[in-house]
Parts: sequence; structure tokens; C-alpha cells
Amino acid sequence: MDLAEWYAGKRWVALLELIDMLPAASRLNEAIANDPEAAKAIAAANQGRESEPWTPRTAEWDLTATLLSDISNGIKVLTAATIKVNGGKPGDVKPFPTPKSEIQAAMKAAEREWAVRFAGQFGFSSEDL
Repeated sequence: MDLAEWYAGKRWVALLELIDMLPAASRLNEAIANDPEAAKAIAAANQGRESEPWTPRTAEWDLTATLLSDISNGIKVLTAATIKVNGGKPGDVKPFPTPKSEIQAAMKAAEREWAVRFAGQFGFSSEDL
């Protein structure tokens, strides 16, 4: 693709979609994060909105990220066990967040529907679950 051609042809949507596909660790995202005007605009746009916990993008989640996440989670569990063995209270061990997808949401909804149907066979309602 020729970006100059896209710019000359005023294909703004295509350019923005291409920019959105850049990895999080790109120079563009660094420039946006360090731009005072962009920071104010982002802060204003998020004002009053309840944000969901951060999760990595699926496009950036690969085998290396999976292995590092497993290692990180293992270290957290071992640290909590060490604290517990020495008489301390380790608190909750929260695993490293993984990408969320619509597939996971659909599977969770399907499991819930199955549970409601199954419990209904025994006289329970969906409110009981």
C-alpha cells in the first residue's frame, strides 16, 4: 500500500484503521502518551466513565506472553505460600490479566444457559443460580 496515495485520496478511515492496528509498543503511541494536548483530551473523554480492568489485546498475546504470564502467576503463588508458611497473611493472589474475547463471553453465556436449563429440571429458577 502507498500511504501517500491514501492521504492524497483522503482515505482517512483506512488510515485510522491502519494506525489502530499498530502495536501498543509503537513510537506513535509513545508520542500520543507524551503529548500534553492528547493527554488532556483522553482524560476529558474518560471523565466520569467507569473503566473496566486492563487486559492485553488479543493481537499482542502470543506464546511468549502466555509463558511469561504463567511464570508471573507462579511467582505470585510461591510468594504467597512463603508468606503463609512464615506466619503472615499473603492476601489475594490475582493472576496476570489475559485477553478477553467475544468467544469467551459467548461460551460463558452458553454455560449459564445450560446451567439454568439443568437446574430447571429440578424445579429451580434462574434467580436461584
